Amino acid sequence: MCKLGKAWQLNREGMQACNKGDFKKAETNLKDAIAMSQCKSKKIHRATLHNNLAVVLQMSGKVEEAVHAYDLAIGFLNPDHKGQAALIDRIVSKRDELKLKLAA
Repeated sequence: MCKLGKAWQLNREGMQACNKGDFKKAETNLKDAIAMSQCKSKKIHRATLHNNLAVVLQMSGKVEEAVHAYDLAIGFLNPDHKGQAALIDRIVSKRDELKLKLAA
């Protein structure tokens, strides 16, 4: 069952936990939010959740997982949509920065 409202609540709580340095809670909340948003959410919403998860993973030192989450976020976005194309560029930049760290 899709619980989009609950998913956004978990997203907010997850990002608040991230801001307080509680990366485990943040990661759990965001993964739960992603699972809840699969049925009816718009792709841009799923991209947002995956991007937020990537940020949390990156901050907690899980760089490979963060790269994967950024890739998932990019996959939900439409490069032909002007606003989303700019967002793709920003996410690709963050992802590529992490890939360079992994390669070093």
